[in-house]
Amino acid sequence: MDKLIAIYRYKNPYNELEQSKGSYYLLHLLTDEGALKPELMHRYCQEFDVDKPEGEVGFGPFESVDEITKFCFHISEDLRLPYIGLHSMDEFNTIIEESSKVSDLLEALSSGGNILENIAITQRKTFLQRVFDRN
Repeated sequence: MDKLIAIYRYKNPYNELEQSKGSYYLLHLLTDEGALKPELMHRYCQEFDVDKPEGEVGFGPFESVDEITKFCFHISEDLRLPYIGLHSMDEFNTIIEESSKVSDLLEALSSGGNILENIAITQRKTFLQRVFDRN
């Protein structure tokens, strides 16, 4: 998979009369090894000043999808994953409905969504690659 798969949701404010904006929450972060370990997730949340609010599903609140993207880039750099796949909860639900097998689900998660390249990882070259590129 070589990707960090992120699934997020948007939550409207409780009081529609209030002029406050809704918030985004990160529900799941997956790699080819499965969900990120809780201790790793806790560390990333501390580094990025993100909470898991009591009574809420997911980590957040994030002000926008861009904020979730920045958080995911932070994690992908640390894990050295070259790509990030962002999926909204609606997209994820559609994928689940259309998948008849777990392998179909994993393939759809890996190939679909908003795929972002982490250029800091994909364009990083080893010492030997730089030497051979000079010729």
